[in-house]
Amino acid sequence: MNSTTLLARHLMRRNLLSRRRAAGLLARERLSPDGLRDRQQALLRATLDAARRKLPYYASAPEAPAGVDMHAWLGEHFRVVSKPDLLARRTELYPAGGRRRPWWPLGKTSGTTGAPLEVFRSIASVAWEEAFNMQAWSWAGFRGGQVQAVLRGDDVAAVAQSRPPFWYWDRFGRQLFMSTRHLLAANAAPMLDALKAARPAMLRAYPSSCAELARLADSIGYELRLAAVVTGSEPLYPVQRELVERVFGCKVFDFYGMAERVAYAVQCEHGHYHINPEYSVVEILDDRSKPTDDFGCIVGTTLHNHAMPLVRYRIADRARWIPGPCACGRGYPRIELSSGKVEDQLFDREGAPVSASIITFAFKGLSNIRKSQVAQIGPGQWEVRLVPEAGYSEADGGALLANFSKYISNKLDVRLRIVDDIPLLPSGKYKWVAQEWQEACWKSDAWPTQGRFIGAPL
Repeated sequence: MNSTTLLARHLMRRNLLSRRRAAGLLARERLSPDGLRDRQQALLRATLDAARRKLPYYASAPEAPAGVDMHAWLGEHFRVVSKPDLLARRTELYPAGGRRRPWWPLGKTSGTTGAPLEVFRSIASVAWEEAFNMQAWSWAGFRGGQVQAVLRGDDVAAVAQSRPPFWYWDRFGRQLFMSTRHLLAANAAPMLDALKAARPAMLRAYPSSCAELARLADSIGYELRLAAVVTGSEPLYPVQRELVERVFGCKVFDFYGMAERVAYAVQCEHGHYHINPEYSVVEILDDRSKPTDDFGCIVGTTLHNHAMPLVRYRIADRARWIPGPCACGRGYPRIELSSGKVEDQLFDREGAPVSASIITFAFKGLSNIRKSQVAQIGPGQWEVRLVPEAGYSEADGGALLANFSKYISNKLDVRLRIVDDIPLLPSGKYKWVAQEWQEACWKSDAWPTQGRFIGAPL
């Protein structure tokens, strides 16, 4: 991490255009549902037109006539697709025959649902993404120009570094980036001191990382009060929320999203998840791809990424609609999220928990891996199961092992195992991170919940 990189990031994302868009979102969020639907209809029409122009898969789709209900048109003329479709039909569902143009930013998943995927993004969609983030932060009371702290896996300090600082001050964005890889008892006091000195108006964090920071503060009796905590990118469990809110004396605001960016939900001050209708068109469909009021799969259509529109893209996460208005007064629909991603808590050989989101960094930039699963099989002993692609070689495996040591932890014993396949759970979900060491529940004192969190919403 360096100042040049951060400056470039701010110029692209947190610029004047993004701030103006965020102001517009805030001004419109209390429109009536009908007013929001009208705006969504216009955005949807532009997206479907882009899909017909850019993606061969939709080239034969009919153009929507003027005045038609675009939501009904979407359901009548566009079928549901999913990750396997994108992987198998890249030349049809990607622009430019699946070859990324240099000016298209790249969004990537790390295989947490079974197989890695990349999505091409437009520069405009990146600015819009930051605008939606700014809007979400405002719900937590954050205002532009205030200080924020970030605990979200950024490469702040080398894994082997044993002395502070384990943080980096971004003077352009007025952000204190803190290292999730150094959340250890020996480092707790100096890291908490740095956080207190920064006096952030908001801490943005992975749920597991923020909960570990709160646990460390609690264990040493460190007094620290924060204004707000915003979590996302992995499941937020009730025990984590309760711990963070108790130790830091503030409210936690969680958001829900994914790398494909087909749905975005944010918790309001009343604790309800609101789907943002200007971000995407979200459907909740049953196993027959029919709308349901019960729990069903989330299906989303992007509204701002005209470089590579995703149209009726199904993800594995499940949710259901909550009818009626919210006490917060916003016109956004509410959803209830199910247990979501299936991930267990893993620990290093000293018993320190390692965030599942951090583990994904070991796979970034690697190719020739079709599926993967990371399992803890003993104290600090992890097994990485790989289903290789045809071009896989020992060099790929060596790079992966090196990434675990460099980006995840140097207190792990990691081995690779090549397998023919990794089966789904009986529920149909894919378990990317698996805690298989039976003694983990009592060998680790990291959590008072027997080593894992059970059945909580994202």
